[in-house]
Amino acid sequence: MIKLFTHNDLDGLACALLAWLAYGKDAVDFETCRYEDINEKLSLYLDEKQYENYDYCYVTDISMKDEVAEGINAHFEDPSKYIALHDHHISALSLNQYPWCHVIVEDEAGIKCSGTTLFYKALLQLDVPRKNLLEMPIVKSFVEKVRRYDTWDWQPLDDIESKQLNDLFFILGKERFLDYWLERLENVTEDATSTQAFGFDDTQKLILELRQNEIDQYIESRNEEIIEKEIAGYKAGIVFANRFQSELGNQLALLHPELDFIAMINVGGGVSCRTAKEDVNLAEIAALFGGGGHAKAAGLPVQDEIREMVINQIFHLNEN
Repeated sequence: MIKLFTHNDLDGLACALLAWLAYGKDAVDFETCRYEDINEKLSLYLDEKQYENYDYCYVTDISMKDEVAEGINAHFEDPSKYIALHDHHISALSLNQYPWCHVIVEDEAGIKCSGTTLFYKALLQLDVPRKNLLEMPIVKSFVEKVRRYDTWDWQPLDDIESKQLNDLFFILGKERFLDYWLERLENVTEDATSTQAFGFDDTQKLILELRQNEIDQYIESRNEEIIEKEIAGYKAGIVFANRFQSELGNQLALLHPELDFIAMINVGGGVSCRTAKEDVNLAEIAALFGGGGHAKAAGLPVQDEIREMVINQIFHLNEN
C-alpha cells in the first residue's frame, strides 16, 4: 500500500493520477494538502507511526518545514526506505540536504520542472507494477501539459490545451477529473493511434469555451477593485479573489506594469501572488510571511486566527 501526500492543485492531483497508474487505484491512499496543513499531517504520520501501515510514502509538489524534515530524518535509520519527496519550488531547495528529498526547479536543459514531471521520472526508474501504462505516449503528453500549465510555459508556447486541462480540472472537480483520466489512460492501447492522443471532445470544447468567457468576465470585475499597498518595499496590487487565481494574477500583472506584483487574497484559502517582472522574486517575498513558491508565482497561508479576526470585525463581535 502506497501513501501519498500531494498538493491540492492540478500539478499535485496529477501526481495522484500517476500513482494510480503505477500501482493501481486500490493500492494508493492519497491526501491533498495545503501549506497550512502539510506539516501537521506529516508530523502525525510520523508520531502516530502511520507509516507502519504502508509500504512506502511519497510527498509530491509540496514541501514541509525544515524542522519536520529533520524530524523525519532523525526518526528513521535510513529514511529513503520509507519516504521520498519530489518538489520543484525554489523555496524548498534547502531540503536537498536530505538524501530522500529531491527538489529540482529546472532540469539540465534549463526547462522548468513541475511536481508531476519529477514524480513521473522517479516512477519510471522504479519497478512499479504497471510501468507499461506510464510508458504510453499519451501519459507522457499528459505530464507535459501539466508541466506547461503549472510553470506557465503554456503561454509562450501558445499551448491552449494545457490551460484548458486546468480549466477542466476545476469544472469536473478532483474526483471526477481523476476518474475520467484514469479510465481514459488505462484504456489506451500500446499502438495508440492519433485518435487516442491527448485532446478534448466536442462537448468538452464547448464547456471550456463557456468557462473562458466566465474567466474573462471575472478578471474584468476584479480589475476594477485593485487596492495598491507597499509590501516589503514593493508596490503591490491587492484583490480579494477565490477563483481563477493563476490567470487573474498573470493578467492583472500585465495590465498594471506600474505594480511589482499582484496579491490575491482568499480568506478561506490563502494568498496567491503573481508577477510579470524579472527583478521581483515572489518566493523570497512569500517566505517573509510563512509562504513559498516560485520567483514569479508564490503563495502564503491565511491563519485561522486571521479568519476569526475578519469575522469579528465584519460583525462587530467581541466589542466592549
